[in-house]
Amino acid sequence: MKSQDFRHGDVDGIRIKSIPDSAKPLDTKTVMYGEQSGHHHTFSGQVLVYEPIKPEFLEVDGEQRQIQKYVQISGQAQLSHQEHATKIIPEGTYAILQELEFDPLEQQIRRVQD
Repeated sequence: MKSQDFRHGDVDGIRIKSIPDSAKPLDTKTVMYGEQSGHHHTFSGQVLVYEPIKPEFLEVDGEQRQIQKYVQISGQAQLSHQEHATKIIPEGTYAILQELEFDPLEQQIRRVQD
């Protein structure tokens, strides 16, 4: 599987075939909140957002990455954040993952924090 189909700050979107039946639909278009800043990554357009009810993972470039949300986009949508330019995302079904980074001082991989 390729690295990502889109990246928007600390959010990666990977195109998938379908959303699992076990995923819970949410009444929001926000897919991630900043842990420190309170900023958020939010879609506009015809977008449905789902949340895994238990931890689910996707293999990306040989690594298992935890899925944060799923989105189903009809037509195209815009993804916005207070510190990034708005990005147009094409129609499709995506798993939303949080970007990872390697900390050379601690010699570990960790989630990027907004």
